[in-house]
Amino acid sequence: MLRETKIQQDFAQRLDDALRLFEAEGGNLHDLCERIDEKDIRNIGLWRKGQKMPAHTLVLLLGALPRHLADRLIRPSGLRLVCREAAEQANALRAASVTSAFSADVASRMADGEWCHRDEAAAKDHAARVITELQNIAEA
Repeated sequence: MLRETKIQQDFAQRLDDALRLFEAEGGNLHDLCERIDEKDIRNIGLWRKGQKMPAHTLVLLLGALPRHLADRLIRPSGLRLVCREAAEQANALRAASVTSAFSADVASRMADGEWCHRDEAAAKDHAARVITELQNIAEA
């Protein structure tokens, strides 16, 4: 019972983090509710606090969130989501663009000569998006 509670709390924390980032990146929770066929937005708040989420809702949520955020939710499983609608051939320019943007972000954060915990957290979040994007390109 204690292990189940810990797993549930860990998931609730990952869900809260993913939804916070979703909103920070311009996502709208009301629109997300519509995409996952959830009538009451208050349920999202309950799930963020640890109430159990129905499995069918989780499946819809994983499909509705951007890949890097959906990957955050399932990270402990060791699995990664892949977009099935990706182009058949890897796009080298897209890969170069994604990695160059990451490099530019790191360089701009280092411009002041300091690397703080905020820089580290932002770089990890950006890296997660880059990794997901590169996987989608490589597995296309």
